[in-house]
Amino acid sequence: MNSEQLSLGLAAKFHDHRIVFWYDPERSFSESVEELSLANVTVVNMENASTFQVKKRVELDEPDSQFLLYFPHDIPEMENDWLLDIRLYSDQFYADASSMLLNELGIIRMALRSHIQERKSFFASKKRLEALKKRVDADESELSIDLKMMAVLAGAESSSLDEVLLKMFFEYAEHLEDSGSALSLQQNLDKFGLLPSLYKALFEHFGYHSEDPSVEELLLKLFCTELWTHLEGDDKNWLNANVLSSTAGRATATAFMTTWRDSRRFAEDYDRIAKDLENKLDVVRSINPGSVHALIDCETFEVIEQLVIKQLVNALLGQGQTISRGQIDEIVNKRMSGHWCQMRTEYAAIYDALKAANALFALRKKYTDGFHFDTAEALYTAYTDELYQFDQLYRQFNEQARKVQAKGADILRQLDNAVEEMYCHWYLFELGLSWDKLLENQCEQNGSLNHWRLNGIPYQKDFYRDRVQTVLKKSQVKRVFVVISDALRFEVAEELCRNINGHKRFKADLESQLGVLPSYTQLGMASLLPHIRLGYKEDLSGVVLVDGQSASGLENRAKILKPYNGVAVTAKELFNWSNQEGREKIRDAEVVYIYHDTIDAIGDKAATEDKTLTACRDGITELEDLVGRIINRLNASRVVVTADHGFLFRQQALASEDKTGLDNKPENAFEAKKRYILGSSLAKEENCWHGRVADSAESQCDTEFLLPKGANRFHFVGGARFVHGGAMPQEVCVPVMTVRPLQKQQADKKTKQKVGVVVASQPVKLVNNIDKVRFLQTDAVSEGFVPRTLICKIVDHRGQTVSSEETLVFNSESDQMGERTREARFKLIGSEFDRTAVYTLKMLDAETSTEYSQYSVSIDLAFHDDFF
Repeated sequence: MNSEQLSLGLAAKFHDHRIVFWYDPERSFSESVEELSLANVTVVNMENASTFQVKKRVELDEPDSQFLLYFPHDIPEMENDWLLDIRLYSDQFYADASSMLLNELGIIRMALRSHIQERKSFFASKKRLEALKKRVDADESELSIDLKMMAVLAGAESSSLDEVLLKMFFEYAEHLEDSGSALSLQQNLDKFGLLPSLYKALFEHFGYHSEDPSVEELLLKLFCTELWTHLEGDDKNWLNANVLSSTAGRATATAFMTTWRDSRRFAEDYDRIAKDLENKLDVVRSINPGSVHALIDCETFEVIEQLVIKQLVNALLGQGQTISRGQIDEIVNKRMSGHWCQMRTEYAAIYDALKAANALFALRKKYTDGFHFDTAEALYTAYTDELYQFDQLYRQFNEQARKVQAKGADILRQLDNAVEEMYCHWYLFELGLSWDKLLENQCEQNGSLNHWRLNGIPYQKDFYRDRVQTVLKKSQVKRVFVVISDALRFEVAEELCRNINGHKRFKADLESQLGVLPSYTQLGMASLLPHIRLGYKEDLSGVVLVDGQSASGLENRAKILKPYNGVAVTAKELFNWSNQEGREKIRDAEVVYIYHDTIDAIGDKAATEDKTLTACRDGITELEDLVGRIINRLNASRVVVTADHGFLFRQQALASEDKTGLDNKPENAFEAKKRYILGSSLAKEENCWHGRVADSAESQCDTEFLLPKGANRFHFVGGARFVHGGAMPQEVCVPVMTVRPLQKQQADKKTKQKVGVVVASQPVKLVNNIDKVRFLQTDAVSEGFVPRTLICKIVDHRGQTVSSEETLVFNSESDQMGERTREARFKLIGSEFDRTAVYTLKMLDAETSTEYSQYSVSIDLAFHDDFF
């Protein structure tokens, strides 16, 4: 070691101390002492110096000066050390390589010199040394500095054992994919003598001990241990040979597994290793089917996710263990925030489908005896208030089920059949039966719809007068924007309305109007335009006339609107406008009609009708964006969203009994579709409604129609799953949604709060290494409250995490307090817990990472080992 290195090492000591002692029993540096270059430091060679004089000089004569006292001999015994008092408050310098390394690292424990000497090959690399410098503290131990050396070799972000293991498991997962790849980290740990320290740390952390330790065996024990902690009784015995033996170790291991799955960087490695072990352990055959209920909180293997789903499906079908509706929703919410749903979108789709099916069956139970109302008006109102949810939930279920089937999964097949049976053969049948009966009661002749009126329900033919003209005359609104979305069914509009109301600056109100008959595009679109009379072109082309002018196509509708100071545009065209261009085009207009066609364009074609549900989802998204663009870029103060008609849809193909016995197009018909026939002098048919267009729309023509009763279809070619034109509520209950922007003060009042959450019972006390804490959602999710997701963990007085982090989603809409509880299963890390100390349960908002609340926790582990 040259004098420059010595000077640097000594200079570091004088940063914090005035006096430094240097003992050199081998006299290796006796000559080098004279060559030292230390600014403002007096070097005293104590070989021939007077101890008393040096002591007087250091303490009395020059009390502010810095001194290096070099002793060419070993440290004397305490009773013979006349400078002991000074040495105790001063620092000591060591000049061997290990000591110099410790000095360079800033470690004060010189007892580590021999330990560092054994690791000298690690320090042969300046790059590794510099990396280690950034991690070490002054009071390192043998094990802690070894862990930091491991972290350097692993390139880990932190120096924790968990981080080193995750890096090691990353390599192991890569090795599973490519058996030719080397486990370089493990080889390096062995090369630098760090493997024994790793296994020692694993024993202290997890209680892992083995005669022949390996990464493969450690992984087996970690996975088996976590699964074991969830199973009950004899159902867990098959795992005993591979379970960590200590209670604390098992809890710590389970907490580590949770952390591993939650890691964005290493979650995919977890999946690969889990799949490998799932196959080796033959988990699907080893688990007792009767124990699946105990696995509600378990995420160890993907097959567990599938077993839980099968159990929920069986519960919905009334098979197997009984689980209440509230329990199903609670389980679904818990699983949806879990690992496998985050990694596999199909599982999230399955759970969304299960939620929809659960709500659908619950609604079915509410109307066990069918639909009994005194008047058509009462049933219509019931539809807009609640019954539309049958259609909405059916759509949402099939939308999600379709995503799963697209990936080849068959897990929802039985449930899919049950939903289809309930919806098509009970709901549509019962609704059609009741609706037809009530309509007949208000008709003068059986089978004739000659009185198409519902008291208190606005008519679609009066739309312009009531929704546009009245607003322009009686309010400060200077311009009304009308968005007409072809086939926007009421239930789809209701979901759209909720989405828009989720925006802070918008307020949407949903109402309805009774659509014209037949409920099809040409007549519906015409009835929404300003008009006095409607009619049909005499050439039997089916073209609808508005006050004698064709209403077909955008250009003709623009001509009809022009006398009313209105313009017409497609939604696609509007989306392409720049702000300036858009404002210029509508500058002088009082009415702007915007035509949107996504649902009908897909659903009303035999080749694409199976994509109707996707079209509904796309339509909701597009309309939400469209309304925002109109308000934000065109400065709209009033937007009305409506439709020309609704539709009927079923996922599966129709059976012959779902079709009305009319095989051929009537002789005098000029238009014949699945749900309506238009013509003149049409003969009445059994199981069909007969009527005149003039009775449902202000028309001067004698055009008649035939409509199949209920939800049936005619036997004509073309698609049959998506239809419209008839008189069912889904077709004629036309949505009218009014959207307006809110002023800042109004918007602030509308701001939704996240639901409140409290610990259900206090004080919080944990008595097991794996213990549950129950939480209560104080508010139901509603118009004023939105869900809250919390990350919960337990910390000690230093803020160190001592448990697993548990993610809880609080999104219950139930009015019952008991159905708004959630449980977190905390796994304590380690075994050293002071029963007299106060720990803290931290509740962090997952969205903002800010602290939401906290509670004091006592940890009193009565038993530390209860393996067998």
